[in-house]
Amino acid sequence: MAEKEVCSICLNDFQQRVVLDCKHPFCFICLEDYVNKTSTKDQFQCPLCRSFINLSDGGLDRFKPKPINIPQCDVCTEDTCQYFCRDCDQYLCKSCKTTHDKMKICKDHVVSRYDETQVYQAPTSHETIKEKASASSIPNPKDFCLRHEKEPVKVYCKDCTVAVCLKCFLVDHNGHNYLDLQEDEVRQSIRHDLQSLNDELKKQITNFQKHYDNLNSKLTEVKNCTKTECDKVDAQVEKICSEFHKIGENIKKEMQETSEEEEYKFRKLMEDIKRLTEDLKASVKYSVNVLEDSSVVQVLQRIPKVRQEKDESCCRKLDIPDVRYSTFQVAEIDKTLLTNQLGKIVSCHQNMFEDVFNVDTVPGYGGWYYGKQHVVSGFTWSIYVCKLSSLLVGLYLNDVEDKSITSCKVDVTYKVINKTDDRQSVVKQCNRTVVPGGGYTYVSDLIDWERFSNPGSGFINGHRKFTIQVTINDITDIKRR
Repeated sequence: MAEKEVCSICLNDFQQRVVLDCKHPFCFICLEDYVNKTSTKDQFQCPLCRSFINLSDGGLDRFKPKPINIPQCDVCTEDTCQYFCRDCDQYLCKSCKTTHDKMKICKDHVVSRYDETQVYQAPTSHETIKEKASASSIPNPKDFCLRHEKEPVKVYCKDCTVAVCLKCFLVDHNGHNYLDLQEDEVRQSIRHDLQSLNDELKKQITNFQKHYDNLNSKLTEVKNCTKTECDKVDAQVEKICSEFHKIGENIKKEMQETSEEEEYKFRKLMEDIKRLTEDLKASVKYSVNVLEDSSVVQVLQRIPKVRQEKDESCCRKLDIPDVRYSTFQVAEIDKTLLTNQLGKIVSCHQNMFEDVFNVDTVPGYGGWYYGKQHVVSGFTWSIYVCKLSSLLVGLYLNDVEDKSITSCKVDVTYKVINKTDDRQSVVKQCNRTVVPGGGYTYVSDLIDWERFSNPGSGFINGHRKFTIQVTINDITDIKRR
């Protein structure tokens, strides 16, 4: 608590307090008596610091405080004050003092009567309050009243949800439920409430982040699944195109063979005609030479031969034989048939998920290999696999969003996907009761391990990986605490 300030001459409370140029205060009467005794040449020395104080400008009266009017009540501003609260730093009329004293928050405040002797002491009271404020912790800049910028907030009105100074509380919030912000317990309780709420928000943030990761996992799963299925469409189209190409090549080969038979027949006829034509040309040329010769005998000898050739050539039939060749009748493309040959889209609901495993990392008896976690309707599941004489596939219930759930019955369909021919995929259903954090459901005789692990079986790709698909058909018989 700050030491009470007194006059350095009389060592009592100030009476008509005056302050010298050197900033030292004294009672006016004490100072006047001191000056009358010690002043010389219109000046005197301060009783404390011995500084010279000039009296030539108005004498000692220039230090005497001027009487002031009694101020108005700071609360109602309708009446003159009769009291002054040192803790609130407020002038109060009689009515406002009565209200002030009834308030629990003001029960320990120091309230003094404001009379004529205190008119001159009011500044001292203000300064004392300011010194007290500066000696204590300085209010945070955000802890000042919105309406009175220089007044710190001291009350929180619970009905209006606003922190206010005492002036505002007395005028606008009197009778409301409130918190006294000056009490350490109240301030600690408020911080504790905020800390508790903040901790709850942190937990919710963790839940949201976990949910975001699950959504992102599902998004990645959808994107990867779509890409995989689109690749399967491309592969099927390529396969169908390859088969059609083979069929087309066989058709062209058949037509080519027929054409070659006909071509051989025509080429043979053309060769015979060409050879006969050449023979006749040679005969005609020889006959021309005979005619040019003067010998008649040679002409006579040549005539029978030429007549024979003429008769033989005239007897030769020049008919064009029947032509046999193939034509291709273009068929109308049946899109429905093509679509059926290509395949169809099967919609996967949200209760279906899958994981990819490496056949070389699947443990033997007594060990399990778990895939990533999948959230389905508030239930978190993991697929696991194990190598026995056959492939064992199971489902583990990691966690549930509703912590009151103690067990449930799950109907599951397991599918070991055959990447070469989906019709060869192995499917099996299972129904079992599981508990969160320790519930297993599995099938142990899905497919023989030797058959499954054979690279030519179609279950394993070139990277030694296989895919397990799980569908949660139904969750029933849910039991809670």
